Amino acid sequence: MARISVKNMFKSYEDKDIFADVSFDMESGFVALMGESGTGKTTFLRLVSGLEKPDRGSVEVEGKIAFVFANPNLFDSVNVLKNVTCSMDGKKSENEETAREILKKMGLENEVMSKPSKLSTGMAQRVSIARAVASNRDIYLLDEPFRGLDEKTRGDIMEYLKEFLKDKIVIMVTHDPEEAAYFTNEIYKIDNKNMHKTS
Repeated sequence: MARISVKNMFKSYEDKDIFADVSFDMESGFVALMGESGTGKTTFLRLVSGLEKPDRGSVEVEGKIAFVFANPNLFDSVNVLKNVTCSMDGKKSENEETAREILKKMGLENEVMSKPSKLSTGMAQRVSIARAVASNRDIYLLDEPFRGLDEKTRGDIMEYLKEFLKDKIVIMVTHDPEEAAYFTNEIYKIDNKNMHKTS
């Protein structure tokens, strides 16, 4: 069973405290993480993912993680299709078929063979989302995943993800209250080196 368990976590950078004695547990559902810029939202995701370590306390995670970064981290040496299939297990032919289906859902069926450098920022972000979906992990960490998308595209992707993520553990960073409310009423705010539920 997948879970996230943060116990008495402290984290600082140089002389700035980011988190002080934070505890957080999650075994299911969708949490939206909000707060002012610079309060530690992305840092929290990086701590959960293992990309960073706490100074004190513990961060324990059971389950496989997919991370959608605020800026698409794509491999420009390969095309869009290979960027998506690189995160998948199984047979190449089956993976490519599944990846094409997901890319179609993202409105990118005509960009399958394109290199990421040829894509707009919004397109590249959709490829990043498609790659995370294709990986089919237990835990999803989403850092402003819809940034750069126009309103209609964002609505379509949000609708698709709401269905796909319904049985996953999800933590999403967002600055948009409506975006958060679309997915969940479990909203946490980071401020004063801690995080607390707001609703």
